[in-house]
Amino acid sequence: MENLDDYRKSIDEIDQKITALFEERMNVVLKVGEYKKKNNLPIFNKNREDEVIKKNLGYLKNKDYTKETEKFFEKLMEVSRQLQSRKMNEDELSEEKINQIESNYLEDKKVGFYGVQGSFTEEAMIKYFGEDVNSKSYEEFEDVFLAIKNNDINYGILPIENSSTGAISSVYDLLYKYGFFINGEICIKINQNLIGIKGSNLNEIKELYSHTQGFQQTSDFLKKYNKWKLIPFHSTADSVKLIKDLNHKSKAAIGSKRVANMYDLDIIKENINNQSENFTRFVIISKELEDNKNSNKISVVFSLEDKAGTLYKLLRHFAENNINMIKIESRPMKNGPWKYFLYVDFEGNLLWEKVKKALNLIEQSSAYFKLLGAYEKNRC
Repeated sequence: MENLDDYRKSIDEIDQKITALFEERMNVVLKVGEYKKKNNLPIFNKNREDEVIKKNLGYLKNKDYTKETEKFFEKLMEVSRQLQSRKMNEDELSEEKINQIESNYLEDKKVGFYGVQGSFTEEAMIKYFGEDVNSKSYEEFEDVFLAIKNNDINYGILPIENSSTGAISSVYDLLYKYGFFINGEICIKINQNLIGIKGSNLNEIKELYSHTQGFQQTSDFLKKYNKWKLIPFHSTADSVKLIKDLNHKSKAAIGSKRVANMYDLDIIKENINNQSENFTRFVIISKELEDNKNSNKISVVFSLEDKAGTLYKLLRHFAENNINMIKIESRPMKNGPWKYFLYVDFEGNLLWEKVKKALNLIEQSSAYFKLLGAYEKNRC
């Protein structure tokens, strides 16, 4: 008659075989990882892992073990991804590499900004780069990206978030589309004003021009004048310039005092934004990833599958490594319903071990992952 010691001996013998097979499997896993790195393939391939689980469940003789077998292979493949990620990324975030890509905004660099002269974006650019910056303006967000792509400019500056109206989603979508990086940020206070030609007053206005963000940021004020025709335009600064050109008292625009003074126009009503503390965050983008040892903020984007627990499994890596998340923004993927990209900003430096660990764990669990930037945080 067998006893507990006999059972334990059998388990020890089986475990010895499992360990040998595990070691053999990990050796092959590393070869797969080397191939993926050489051919620029993602570590995580959901379809392949689903196929492996399904295939091995078919080998089961006792189907009562189906649930446990599925969990076993899920964990086995997670460990395999961790090993691939560790080996593939050991030198990716080394201090030597950080030194090679350290930020250096040289005087001969050219910067593109969204809007016209006098825009909030131009104001943010001057605050970040200085008065003597070599700059060029563009009418649309995507025009800035195209200029960088075509090497017409080295850096672009664009608004990405407003404290009262939230994220500017089209900029996030363009970051993914062009694969560019965030290399800096700057915040400025936004005071919106009602602007018209000399002698204009509230009673004469029939048409109001602004970027949609301007309308959103002043929606409470505009409710009082619901008979006005709201006409969206390229930017608030463009709108003010248009009012100057149209030269009619029935037409007004939303914009800054700076641009009103620039075109010698009247401030009909000042500070009409919904919130007195109204800030916009602007990002500096370029083709190359840049960093410096003083960076304290990191931005990443990764894919999120429509599966229970996926969000928790990915975001828990931040909590477990004591990393403070600053912002989370989700955007739908173009190639399938109910699939998303998750943009995350968090505090940290690429040289910190806890940051390296968290990023590696997220990368190995995502079909798509990209480090968007590491830069100095600008407090609004």
